[in-house]
Amino acid sequence: MTGSAPPMTDDHRPGGPLAHLGATVGWGLFGASSWTWCIGMFLPTILLARFGWAGFWAFLIPNVLGCAGFGYVFGREASRRFATRHAPAIRWFSLATIAFQIFFIGWACGSFVFTPTIAADALTDDPGVAGAVGDTLVWPVLGTILTWTAAAVALGARSDRFWRWFAAVAAITSGTLFAMALRRTGGLPEAPAPEGGASLLAAVPVVTLGFLACPALDATFHRMRQQSPSRHAFAVFGIVFSAMLLFAATTFDAASPTRLAEAILPFAVAQWTLQLVFTIGAHAREVPLLPAGRLGSGPAIAIAVVIGAVAGLPGVAGEPVYLGFLGLYAIPFPMYAIAALVAGEHPLRTRAMPTVVVLSMLLAPLGWIGFVENRTAALLPVAAATAIAGWMIGRFQSRQGLPDPAIGA
Repeated sequence: MTGSAPPMTDDHRPGGPLAHLGATVGWGLFGASSWTWCIGMFLPTILLARFGWAGFWAFLIPNVLGCAGFGYVFGREASRRFATRHAPAIRWFSLATIAFQIFFIGWACGSFVFTPTIAADALTDDPGVAGAVGDTLVWPVLGTILTWTAAAVALGARSDRFWRWFAAVAAITSGTLFAMALRRTGGLPEAPAPEGGASLLAAVPVVTLGFLACPALDATFHRMRQQSPSRHAFAVFGIVFSAMLLFAATTFDAASPTRLAEAILPFAVAQWTLQLVFTIGAHAREVPLLPAGRLGSGPAIAIAVVIGAVAGLPGVAGEPVYLGFLGLYAIPFPMYAIAALVAGEHPLRTRAMPTVVVLSMLLAPLGWIGFVENRTAALLPVAAATAIAGWMIGRFQSRQGLPDPAIGA
């Protein structure tokens, strides 16, 4: 991921201005596609149901600014040093992201693709029927999971050029599907905020913290920053990714907030297929390039696949599991990222990771209350504790020794 190509300055134009522009746009599209997860493709519908359009904008703004800002905060060499110094955490981030996307493949297939009406009714009304439906759906869901995942992992060995072209195809296809969805619906859906609902303001700090901190641990962003001829690729990212999120919002059905708009579902499923394969493949590509630890890259990816597949099977998958995965990007990963940024040139010692894990487990019940039970007041101490703990870990680590001599200045 740190790349073997010689360093390039922001004004370097390999092949002339047109090649420079093409590479910049290509890497911007790559970042938009690699960051179009099952979070951006589905969470907007949950937020529209809970908070109306205010919830959507509270999600989009820090998401886009945090990710686009990555390219302007990190220089190319700073990205290389950070990715080298914190490679184990970045590897865990990629593995968790792979598992999350695979879970969503299973959940989406069981809930929205294969007999969606029967499955949705059965899983909420009659436990006996639910069990029968779940048993019937297991095999087609598992087959879809394995097919999509195998296709994604098989792409991992392809070159940067291939991934930029793949990103262009994904962006153009998503844009076309978005236009078709808008034409069918006549515009974005109405989403009035429910009366007497949970407080959006209480959820804003943890959402903002997660989206500002997590990009630092994304291997595909580091690749993008190090290989793009210009940091303005991240501006391209911001524009394209904003459109991706608006596309997700079109699937919201105000008349039935717990389900997706049936008229738009075929377009959404087409985009999910393309983007999930892209994201899984992009992260599966990075894992072998990061230190393997006790497990090789193959076994590590296999474990991530198994965890995601089991979590995505009918009878297991559901919105609570989805929000549980989401919690990883709200507590442990932001906590570590903050600690790493505060520590600066100082490496985080071996005790830092276990400390983050233990503190995250202590905060997990509050996160469950806030995310799953939608009692968002519980998210205020979660955000505060995550930020403070990350800062304290970083400060403690920075006092323990000199900058890592293996990285260099």
